[in-house]
Amino acid sequence: MRADLGGVTFEDGLAKQSLRRVTGCMSVAELKQAVDGLTDEERLELAEYLRWRARRDDPAWQAELGRRLDQSLGGNSAPASDLYSLNDRLNSEGK
Repeated sequence: MRADLGGVTFEDGLAKQSLRRVTGCMSVAELKQAVDGLTDEERLELAEYLRWRARRDDPAWQAELGRRLDQSLGGNSAPASDLYSLNDRLNSEGK
């Protein structure tokens, strides 16, 4: 995937790039305008990166991830067949 944000080109996924590099070159208004030029897939990837970035250093989120991992490793997780069924249902509903 390749996206050109106001002359700054990202290759191999936006999530691998630092937004600091971009914000040093662009204002928030320019970023918003550039995002309007992205494909749906690129916007989703950027949204996921921003969500991850906002939570990355949050101690509460890290604790929740640890709790979820412990729960999963303890055998308290949904069977894969249930997850596949849920994924299929959501895909068929366009979600």
